[in-house]
Order: sequence, then C-alpha cells, then structure tokens
Amino acid sequence: MTAARLIINEIKGYHRFLKFLMVLVGLGALASLVRFIFGLGVTTNLNDTYPWGLWVSFDVVTAVPLAAGAFTLGAITHCFHIKKLEPLVRPAIVTGFLGYSLVSVGLLLDLGQPQRCWHTMVFWNPHSPMFEVSMCIMAYTTVLFLEFLSPVCEKLGYYLPLRVLRTLEMPLVVAAAAISTLHQSSLGTFFLIAVDKLHSLWYNPLLPLLFWISAIFSGLSIIILEATMTHKWLGQEDESELLETLARIIPWVIGVYILVKAYALFFLSEGPFFDRPRMLVLFGIEVLAGVFVPFFMFMQKKVRNNNRLRAIAAGLVIFGLVVNRFNVSMYGMIHEGAPYVPSLLETLVTIGIIAAEILFFVLIAKYFPIFEHHPETVDYSLPDKFRKVEKHGSVAAGA
Repeated sequence: MTAARLIINEIKGYHRFLKFLMVLVGLGALASLVRFIFGLGVTTNLNDTYPWGLWVSFDVVTAVPLAAGAFTLGAITHCFHIKKLEPLVRPAIVTGFLGYSLVSVGLLLDLGQPQRCWHTMVFWNPHSPMFEVSMCIMAYTTVLFLEFLSPVCEKLGYYLPLRVLRTLEMPLVVAAAAISTLHQSSLGTFFLIAVDKLHSLWYNPLLPLLFWISAIFSGLSIIILEATMTHKWLGQEDESELLETLARIIPWVIGVYILVKAYALFFLSEGPFFDRPRMLVLFGIEVLAGVFVPFFMFMQKKVRNNNRLRAIAAGLVIFGLVVNRFNVSMYGMIHEGAPYVPSLLETLVTIGIIAAEILFFVLIAKYFPIFEHHPETVDYSLPDKFRKVEKHGSVAAGA
C-alpha cells in the first residue's frame, strides 16, 4: 500500500470534527492565496485610517499572549522547582509553538511586501518596538521548536539528539522566559506612540507592564482550559490536582494586575473617561467579565476544585484578554469616518488559523508523547556514537 493511500485511510478514521477543521484550514489557505495574488487593497478592508485590522488585532496582538503558557509554566516548573507541574509543560510548549508559528503566518499575511521580511534581520532599527517584537518572536519560535523536538525524538527513538536537548533544557527555559518578557511587554509599547489616538481608558505609560502581567495569567488559564478539554474529549489523564495548583496562582497574578491597572487609570491616565459611552461599555465588559468575575471565582476553593467551574473561570479570563487586546488595538482607537469591518477574506483567514492550531494540537497529541510525564531522573551523559533507542521503550531503558 502506498504512503498516500495510508494517509487517506488514516484521515477517513478521524472524527467528523477533525474533518470539519481540515475544511476550515483549507478555506483559510485558499483565502490566503487570494490575498497574495491580488494584494491587501483588493482583498481586505484595511486603509490609511485602519492599517491594522483583524489580522494584527487577533492573529498577533491577541494570539501572542494566549500562547504565553509555555514560558510561564516552564519558569514556574524549572526555575521555582515545582516539579509536580511537569506533566503540563509539554502540552503548553506545543500550544506555544503552534501559536507563535501561526502568529508568524499572520504577520506575513499582513505585510504589504512579505517577500522583504528578511530585511528585519539585516537592516536593524533597535529603537523600534516593532523591531524588538519581530526579533523576539523569531527567537522564541526557535526556542519553542527546540523544546518541541524532545517528544519528537522520543517518538522516533533518536538517542543523541534527545540527550543534547535534555542537557539544554534549563538554558532554553531561561531564554524563553527572558525573550517572552521582552516581547510580551513590547506589544504594549506599540501603542504608547498613539498619544492622541488611543482612548484614555486604555492609554497610560504602564501599558507594557499590563500587557506582560495579563499574558501570565492568561497563559495559565489557557493551560487549564486545554487540559480540561483534552481530558474530556481526548481521553487523556485527569490532571485536576495540578490544575488546582495553577488555579491558586492565577488570582494572585490577577490581583497584581488589578492594582497596577487601577493605579494607571486613576493616577497616570489623562483626558476624559466618560466622553464616549461605547468605549465605557467595552471597558466595563473587559474589566468586569474578564478580570473581576474570574478573580473572585478563583478565590473560592469550590471553584478551584471543580473541573467545570474552574474551566469557566479560565474561559472568562481568556475572553477578557481578547476584549482587552481588541479594545487597545482597534476599538479604543479614536478615528474619524466610517468604522472598520473585516472583509470576508480576512475573517476566513483568521478562522482558518484558529482551526489550524486546534487541528495540529490534536494531531500532535495523537501521534507524539506530549502527555507523558517527564522523567524525573535522566542520564544526561552523551554516548560515544549516534544510535537509536526502542521506539516504545523508555528513555532510561535506551540508556
């Protein structure tokens, strides 16, 4: 039987939901092709007033913090030696790697001249936050790829690369935390130049710090929601005890965010707060539904110990982050003239990117050992020659 026939037979056995995701990814890819053929002006509703639309607001400004669980959990587990959270690290790394890879796709789509993307690495502008974000995203995607290679090497049975990757584990964790801290905050720095454009409810000098803090508790919330859904729908091990630990950490981080946001709002923001009722409504939805409600939910033990309530609280956090990023990058901008509405093609591309992340995560979880507990004791010595270990054997057995 040919390889193509094997792949077709394998796909036929997939769940209908996975096949539906494949259709959405195909539509998104087709829409992306149309964008590259006809250009941004014809295929999108972007213009000189709204040069940043759905692709930047969601695929970049929102997707980057939603992929922050990898660096947050990696730092908590390895730097603070909370080793019991180790089983959650690999799924978080896969989520981060997929998220940042698709962020890169979104950036290429939004660039007017995507073939010149290499200019960033040659013509440096260290004074630009865009330069820092672009370099950090490239560097962090590389770090996540190296971290993702560990389960790949285990699956394929490659001995030497696996030992090298395990030796580099701590440096990679430190690099991930440092790089992510830089660009998560720099996303907020983007909007500091919008002095007369971003509404006073969101514009303040602490916007970079607020972006970084919100990325931390949003990344942990993504891990909770992801682990809950994979247990329910993919039959993976129930990690409720570990998720309860994360649920105890989240309200502390949200509390710090509330204090910083209140200080920035009352002492650093300038201009009127109540001049635009629509802005006030959006701000209220973001703060009440996305910050205060999950904060008080996570403060309650019965919520932290209940899978359903814990997942709802995590979902509210994610909802609040999405609304916040759209408020800052799109809705909170004060523009004259007709409002921006994404075109059908822009919407199809974004839906395709979301579907691709879910689809690839499920397929990686199906074919690679990302939910297996990381070995506590590993032989880090390098062998004299390259050889394989048994594909279905443990790493220790291969040693």
